[in-house]
Amino acid sequence: MGLFNFMDYQINKKLLGSKYRREMWQNSKNIIKKLEKVLPISEAYLMGGFTTKKPRPADVDFIILLKIKDKNHKAKWSVDLVIAPDNKYGQFVLEDGDKWVKEKYGLDKSTMIRIR
Repeated sequence: MGLFNFMDYQINKKLLGSKYRREMWQNSKNIIKKLEKVLPISEAYLMGGFTTKKPRPADVDFIILLKIKDKNHKAKWSVDLVIAPDNKYGQFVLEDGDKWVKEKYGLDKSTMIRIR
């Protein structure tokens, strides 16, 4: 898409100190590379548990800024998006996310709705 080439970025080697972390980073790079083909990414930032000394972070968190063509530059929106594989691990992530939301917002104030 132009300005942002995720594959050129070199991550701090301290964050890749285990096979688990190296594999997680490589898979995340592949996902972002695929997203970059369909989304107009202008900037991307790495954050969260992966950037800490945590031995087994649950995931790699990114904030991705998209190029917008909207003439209303005051438009405000953001989306939390978790990308997980459609397998046993993905099912675990789905169930864990549902559990976390129920703990945070309460059993009677939250639900997970399948939209596709």
